[in-house]
Amino acid sequence: MGKLAFEEFTEGHPLPRTATWTVIAQDPSVRLDGAILTTRAQVPAEFLAAGPRGARFHVVDYDPATGTLEPQAELGEGDRFEGAGDGILTEDPVFRAQNVYATAARTLAAFESGLGRRLPWAFRGHQLYLVPRAFPEANAYYSGDEGAIYFGYEDSGDGGRKQACLSHDIVAHETTHAVLDGLRPRLVEPGLPDQAAFHEGFADIVALLSVFSIREVVERLLGPAHRRGRIPKDALSREVLSESALFVLAEEMGTGAGSARGSGLRRSVGLTADAHRLDDPAFSEPHRRGEILVAAVMQTLVSMWTARLEAITDAEGADRSRVAEEGMKAAEHLLRMMIRGLDYMPPVELEFADVVDSVLKADEVLAPDDAHGYRTALAEAFASFGIERPRREIVDLSGRPSPVYDRMNYEILRADTDEVFRFIWENAEVFEIDRRWRLHVDAVRPSVRVGPDGLVVAEVVADYLQTLELSAEEFAEYAGELPVGLDPKTPLQVFGGGVLIFDQFGRAKLHQTKPLTDWDRQLLRLRHLVDQGLRDSSGRIGFSLGLPRGQRFALMHVPDRRVEEDW
Repeated sequence: MGKLAFEEFTEGHPLPRTATWTVIAQDPSVRLDGAILTTRAQVPAEFLAAGPRGARFHVVDYDPATGTLEPQAELGEGDRFEGAGDGILTEDPVFRAQNVYATAARTLAAFESGLGRRLPWAFRGHQLYLVPRAFPEANAYYSGDEGAIYFGYEDSGDGGRKQACLSHDIVAHETTHAVLDGLRPRLVEPGLPDQAAFHEGFADIVALLSVFSIREVVERLLGPAHRRGRIPKDALSREVLSESALFVLAEEMGTGAGSARGSGLRRSVGLTADAHRLDDPAFSEPHRRGEILVAAVMQTLVSMWTARLEAITDAEGADRSRVAEEGMKAAEHLLRMMIRGLDYMPPVELEFADVVDSVLKADEVLAPDDAHGYRTALAEAFASFGIERPRREIVDLSGRPSPVYDRMNYEILRADTDEVFRFIWENAEVFEIDRRWRLHVDAVRPSVRVGPDGLVVAEVVADYLQTLELSAEEFAEYAGELPVGLDPKTPLQVFGGGVLIFDQFGRAKLHQTKPLTDWDRQLLRLRHLVDQGLRDSSGRIGFSLGLPRGQRFALMHVPDRRVEEDW
């Protein structure tokens, strides 16, 4: 919303909540009747300066390779690109700015809606830069140090140009990295093998599931309807639905010259379930390991979608709009489940089992009945890949000795890190936290969420971290052994931590814990870091590698031909 529209609406009229803009629906290579698939997408409305530049995003269209800086885009109050041809969509710098801004804003809005609050970035500042033409390479990455997402481009070989900023999947994926970095900034530090994989996998999940948020897009990607607007029954099977374009990521950037796949970057939904998949060395690289997470969620989506279709399908098939609507409902429910689970996940030492535990527990709190069996389906899908809910689940504090609140201030406890630290210090025995190790409360975040039955759940989420620096020799005294070949004098750093969930009255009700003194887990982490050669410049292990945050995310997206990845 530009300045003129803002002034018009403030003259005695309420401001609109959303604006509707044309965006590329999935990827420029996804075409119907030879034309790029676009949609009119709803975007949170706000005052937009030229750029566009809003409260959370600022588009700067600068190409360092050519030294070209495009004029700041003025989007105004209207959508001038409705019905625009492919040439305009791929070449017009104003549309490029509109597309990348709108897709990033919709992605952030999905997180804020699911978590029930505004979300911070990991850097000092409020506006994340979006740079549509940052470098001439088929890549894109988020840089926390510079508070920016950089999108690349490359010539397609047919006189055209592939642009990452025009792919819904890539923009949503990179925006998710930025959101996760603000919520869980320590997940990019050296840790267990699932940590980096989670970042990649979760970003893919958000990109895939958010495509389903627009029914028109789902309808069109399902293909043409047959008689009376119906889709034949044999086209609604699990196998056929899984093969649709809805389940492929970043098609254009994964095809053509330089691509190793030739059919999109990833179609994780087709990954065969195997309880030993995590132990396969081929799945040690973050993208491949993250595919396991994506596969479990997307296979759950297919299961829930096909189950919902049973009620509306007859011998001739089902109405195409209803098929799309059921897929949209299932995907929206799953996306909200996954996003809500973030608050319950540990801030360090994340494992896929914690993801399952956190998502299921957060959903149990908000939707106790699970009327459609989403939790059961999700748990079964993860279990088919060998990912079981841990035996030490998130602790329900109602069945434990009550913490001491006598010296606490309830109001401050719900907002202040120092007061939460004092509360943990007073009640360390209740929470089984060892006071010997340094403890720091990283964040205290309120949330208000609404369940499917209208139930409102108000909570406060407090993240804490424990650290210990010691030599490998001292580590062996606790863990009983060391990885083969590790010098006993090597300096190490180990982590523990967790999340305390407070109810609306300021009383602790749940505890997600990753104890620092879980030496079996610490040994597993140390072996992984040694095997991967993850040492800092001084040869220490477990410490930050000293790389800028942006470089850490860029390295996640370096092409790796061993895993057929070039995004």
